[in-house]
Amino acid sequence: WFTSSEGSELVTEQVIYGAHLLALTRAPDGQLLEAGRDWYVRAEADLPTPERLRAEAAKVVQELLALRRAPVIDPYTGPAILEPEATGVLFHEAVGHRLEGERVDDDKEGQTYKGQVGKPVLPPFLTIVDDPTLRAYGGLPLNGAYAFDEQGVPGQRTVLVRDGRLEAYLLSRRPVKPFERSNGHGRSQGARAPMARMSNLVLESRKQVSPEELKRLLMAEARRQGKPYGLVIRDITGGNTNTMSFGYQAFKGTPRLVYRVDARTGAEELVRGVELVGTPLASVNKVLATGGESRA
Repeated sequence: WFTSSEGSELVTEQVIYGAHLLALTRAPDGQLLEAGRDWYVRAEADLPTPERLRAEAAKVVQELLALRRAPVIDPYTGPAILEPEATGVLFHEAVGHRLEGERVDDDKEGQTYKGQVGKPVLPPFLTIVDDPTLRAYGGLPLNGAYAFDEQGVPGQRTVLVRDGRLEAYLLSRRPVKPFERSNGHGRSQGARAPMARMSNLVLESRKQVSPEELKRLLMAEARRQGKPYGLVIRDITGGNTNTMSFGYQAFKGTPRLVYRVDARTGAEELVRGVELVGTPLASVNKVLATGGESRA
């Protein structure tokens, strides 16, 4: 229930169903490996059937058996292709959190994008939108959708970065220069006060190439850098970031399925022991091109 002195009266109810598969094993050298699947839906009827769960469980087992046999990769700095799941984690951690209004305006925060409105912050072919009105994508329901935020403001589609230039922040009712009004992103966790947070973060690109061309670019960039291989990160278990000014301005992801691509032959080999670590501005501004596949 939400009421305000402005006369707003809102009743919001949201039920989300979840199904989860998780499997663990240890490689012969002792490294703990995990794999799994997660489904979130708004209706019980949309949960995966028992048959699909059994089929996905069999795939998870095969992935873990392959990871047990995979070699451990040496420490590596070089080019990589991030497939949609990993790309989502990268931009969520490296960009999205740093565009949350309260973080931009707080002296205890790193304030990565303070004073950058109108300035280039990403490659010019990239646009970032946050859209709480987007309820589904590709037939999948999106958990970030809502009609009103938790300050009674209608959720609004907001272009944050357009063609590489910063256009807006995620805003609650707390004003952040040069903006005076909320764009419907005031959200709370538990009993905490609402603050500007992401809903459905969408990355758009004007420089899309085929998977084959993306791999060719990866191999060419690896050779240019004098690297024997590049990486393809196909799946990731999650990530985290530090935005506070007293810490390192960095993000970290934990890739699950990573393939080493020979820079000359293009041969792919599954590897393990990979961590995705970087500094936000440097990492996102090194993007050279994107694929054409979008996934939620």
